[in-house]
Amino acid sequence: MNNIDRRPNYAERYITHANTPETRARFRRWEAFLSASGFTENLKDDSPKHRALADLVGRGKLDHTVGLNLGNMAVLMTEHYHAKIEDFDHEKFCAVEVPTNISPYCGCFDPTPGAEPRTKTFLIATILKKRQLGEVMHRLETAAKSMPPWSSIGEDEK
Repeated sequence: MNNIDRRPNYAERYITHANTPETRARFRRWEAFLSASGFTENLKDDSPKHRALADLVGRGKLDHTVGLNLGNMAVLMTEHYHAKIEDFDHEKFCAVEVPTNISPYCGCFDPTPGAEPRTKTFLIATILKKRQLGEVMHRLETAAKSMPPWSSIGEDEK
């Protein structure tokens, strides 16, 4: 695949454009998220599975969205400023909320102890993949328990 066939990846869009406390914390969470979930990022704009899932969900409920794959399972990750898990139609598709400490984006950085992130991260798959998505969530929840707060930069805390 040449560079014309792919869009910028998640890190290019939200992390590597700057070296700030916010992007360092995002990088830490993004790496942990990928490691725990087993997902790979789908970089093709024309993925029929991801496009169909986005149409089913409705574009208005998607923000900071990335297509992910786990084997043949297509998943949309959306990091939304206003949506709640209750806003998703759970009869049409499966949606779960990722624990904050392992959510990649989290909106604007706030190092204040106890501060809440401005976005919530949701993973969305077809109803047929509900069990598989549940297994991914279990891995993410387990990993999140040992993670520092979402706004932690890492060891250097610079």
